[in-house]
Amino acid sequence: MKRSPLPGVLAAPIAPVLAALVAYRVCHPPRPKRTKRPAEFGLTARDLPVPAPVPGRTLDAWLFEGDPARVVVVGHGIGLDKSRSLLHARFLHQAGYTVVLFDFRNHGRSFTDRGLTKFSERFADDLIAVVRHVQAMPEHAGAGFGLYGFSMSSFAVLHALGRLSGIDAVVCDSGPAPDPDRTIRNLLRSGMVPVPEPVRAAPARAVFDAVFRPLAAASTSTPPNWPPAPTTPGYATVPMLFLVGDQDTVVGVDEVRGLAEPYPLAEVVVVPGAGHMRPIAVDPGHYSTTVLEFLGKAMGQVG
Repeated sequence: MKRSPLPGVLAAPIAPVLAALVAYRVCHPPRPKRTKRPAEFGLTARDLPVPAPVPGRTLDAWLFEGDPARVVVVGHGIGLDKSRSLLHARFLHQAGYTVVLFDFRNHGRSFTDRGLTKFSERFADDLIAVVRHVQAMPEHAGAGFGLYGFSMSSFAVLHALGRLSGIDAVVCDSGPAPDPDRTIRNLLRSGMVPVPEPVRAAPARAVFDAVFRPLAAASTSTPPNWPPAPTTPGYATVPMLFLVGDQDTVVGVDEVRGLAEPYPLAEVVVVPGAGHMRPIAVDPGHYSTTVLEFLGKAMGQVG
């Protein structure tokens, strides 16, 4: 029996309002009530409050002390927090690296930013603030630094690279993409952005999608020169590793390869059977070995 279109017709007038609310929550997600702790992963963290790019505000970070001359700063995915990167911090720290995990604004225990646009740049500002703060610490003076991002934070990593000095390696997992608008469309198609039940039926769904996409694009708003040109300082000289699952429906293999191809020191590793932000879950041993071999070549062996 055919489903009646009546619910979708009745919900169409409220679809723009719901679309605006969902678009706002992309960069202002609810904070997780339960988070993992370093001790669950055999790690001991040093709390590291970092002055935010916004005066009087703070970014919350953990520092795991290893070789002070080799530091990896690790981001997290949208709607998550630094505790979701503890699995990566563990294998990096076991290999001897000093590791820094931090919460972006509007995530975890970092400050709240109620702004509406340009969050791609705002998140990059957060990453830059953390890196410069650690670079200024006496024990890490002159250290080599690696940047490590996932999905949303991979955009911030690539954006920040051109504004930082002293970066020796970049690792991006499940992103970034050359066309952020396509990524937003894929978030809807994949179900990673939940569409409210009242507007899932036509024609309300079409109205919801049409309003959500431009609002979400304005909220993230990558720079107009995205992706950065390979001739920009840093992008031609810093080794980059891009990891992507062949089942990723948010940022596909073709997109990652297309973005990475112009950079002369970039390599792409496709992980069979992995979805978005799931490469480490498919084969943790191979994943960690791949990352550590790359970092070892780019930053020097530690441990």
